[in-house]
Amino acid sequence: MLFHYDYKIQTPALEPNRKLALFQAKKMLPEYVFDTSQMENNPLTFPEVQTLMDGITIGGHKISDVQQVLNIKDSWHMLLKIVAKEEFRVSKEMFHAVNNLIAREESLEWGKFRTGSVGIAGTEKYKSPAWQELDLIFDSELPVILGDFHPVEQAIRLFLWAAYNQFYWDGNKRTARLMASGILINAGYGVFNIRVKDILEFNTLMLGYYETAQADDIVKFLVEKCIRYYD
Repeated sequence: MLFHYDYKIQTPALEPNRKLALFQAKKMLPEYVFDTSQMENNPLTFPEVQTLMDGITIGGHKISDVQQVLNIKDSWHMLLKIVAKEEFRVSKEMFHAVNNLIAREESLEWGKFRTGSVGIAGTEKYKSPAWQELDLIFDSELPVILGDFHPVEQAIRLFLWAAYNQFYWDGNKRTARLMASGILINAGYGVFNIRVKDILEFNTLMLGYYETAQADDIVKFLVEKCIRYYD
């Protein structure tokens, strides 16, 4: 499903630097993992997420909540390793690899496109694409989504497109979020991240986007609040 927006995305007056973008992503990784987990209403606190990322077990939480954080961490580590090796590509294989980790043990299946219908809580008009059409949608629309756009615009377009089409049973926004970060880090600009304080606004704007496929408001939000350029 392609979408529409008239909002003009300004390209940053920033010299791209993959080394710096990678360094900052690694340095800020606990924050990014925590922010992503909060989008899923995960109860782990930031110090607990930091402790898990240091390889230390924690108690007092459901195994599934701990596993979700570990899945986000592992998918980030995989992505950063691939970018560092200059092997990152926006492809179906890369999408599957990210979802295979980020939705591990959480979904009906992970690492492959869904084989049934899904919905979006809070929507009335939204209808996910038929699962039989997902491969065709991905193969035919991905080149249009990426086009000749600046990496910042590519990252935003890819995120919105993947989130709208709901390619997987679960973990769609998490998968799309990581792939968008892959584009930005690989191009030497920064990271795509939705901070905890912006989750309510993000969810509200995404519901409007799901219902209408009109993306001006959510694109403006993502540009202004979710692109974390390297310092």
